Amino acid sequence: MIAGTSGFGFGLIATPALLLSGSSLRFVVTANLLITLATRVSVAWRLRHAVRPRQAAILVGSAIPGLWIGSRTLGAIDGHTLKLVVGVTVALAAAALVLADKRPPRPRAAGLGVVAGFLGGLLGTTTSLLGVPPALLLARRRLATATFFADLSIYFVATAGIGLAVLAAEGQFDESAARAFVWWLPGVLVANAIGTSAGLRAPVAVFRRLTLGLAFAGGVITALMA
Repeated sequence: MIAGTSGFGFGLIATPALLLSGSSLRFVVTANLLITLATRVSVAWRLRHAVRPRQAAILVGSAIPGLWIGSRTLGAIDGHTLKLVVGVTVALAAAALVLADKRPPRPRAAGLGVVAGFLGGLLGTTTSLLGVPPALLLARRRLATATFFADLSIYFVATAGIGLAVLAAEGQFDESAARAFVWWLPGVLVANAIGTSAGLRAPVAVFRRLTLGLAFAGGVITALMA
């Protein structure tokens, strides 16, 4: 529900929570990418009129090499190190997004979309935090809520789908996470629909701050317990 309201916060909340519950990082990444794909399809269709195709294409295209590198990293680094990295990344990302919200819009800088897409892909198949760099970029530009949601949804659908294919090709796809996803899906879809409607109709700032506050706390706890 919080992810639907904020447009991007699912991984920020779910990753620390699942890691603290004892799930492996491979399980977390697989489950979160599956849920991200399933929930963002309806949002992308609903807001298709607000999508900026060029921006979405830049983010998705530049994410592909990052997704592949991240998948190789997931299989090469031990779980303790990755959990520490996840915790620190979540906490720093939450703090960065808060700062982006408070600062005035800035002129566009060439190449930021490519950098954000690549880093999103890299984080996507290592920590499932696909949306953090693109959300930072779009928050920096102060887009209308519908456009913010629409661009991120197209990015999420494409990169989550590609990321899952890359994980499968690299032998990092967790089948137990896929089974859990089937059980979780009905509740996830209902909560996402409610959250998206709330986010589009109400000031999103309060919900974004709640999401980021919870994410920062979860990231710190995950890093401390790694």
